[in-house]
Amino acid sequence: MIDIHFHCLPGLDDGPSNWDEAVALCRAAAADGATRLIATPHVLRGEWINEDVDARDDLVLRLNTLLEGSPAILPGCEYLFSTEALALLDHGTAGPLIGLNRSRYLLVELPAEVSQASVEAAFHEFGVGGITPVIAHPERHPALRRSPERLARLVSRGARCQVTAGSLLGDFGERAADAADEFFRMGLVHFVASDAHSLGRRPPRLAAARERVRRAWGAEAEQGIFEANPAALLVSEPIPWTPPARAVRG
Repeated sequence: MIDIHFHCLPGLDDGPSNWDEAVALCRAAAADGATRLIATPHVLRGEWINEDVDARDDLVLRLNTLLEGSPAILPGCEYLFSTEALALLDHGTAGPLIGLNRSRYLLVELPAEVSQASVEAAFHEFGVGGITPVIAHPERHPALRRSPERLARLVSRGARCQVTAGSLLGDFGERAADAADEFFRMGLVHFVASDAHSLGRRPPRLAAARERVRRAWGAEAEQGIFEANPAALLVSEPIPWTPPARAVRG
């Protein structure tokens, strides 16, 4: 499996604080069935600025060396959306934002309070510029849970959505699990990732989430979400599978 949202670079954010913790976390993911992990440190989020892409790349290289390629660590970031999004993207490779595995897919976290109009406008421009935003853990976002049509509008503008494995397994409460199921029924779930931070607080649990998806959403969804779509993301190809919209809450 490919885990597209994984906090494993030590000392950068609320993930592992040292190399021993980082290595143990990645090895646990490998034992759970992940062969590739995209390192997604928080960028431009509060105290976690992490603007230096070269410094992040150095940590990815060292972690790969310590792990001896199993699992493989790939570069990425998790960007907290702001009104400066388009200006940051204009910096290109000189800026702090990089796609997942340096692809055209950019992992974006939406703030708790954000203008829907500003996000929609920015996502439209992302698409014009060849960037596909991947919305991180929308099922944990209170405003999107209350108004799932807001998420649907963003997907209609080219965004894709990543649900957290722990949400499917009840780690974030009943509301997050119910929202994930509703988003799936609406055709809005394209990826599941661990968003792992540590072995104790938020461990990698993709295998259990995959089984839950297979049982609740079906084998076709399991294959698309855990195999076909992440593989396409790595090489900047359009995702080959999208869930059919079955029902929308009235």
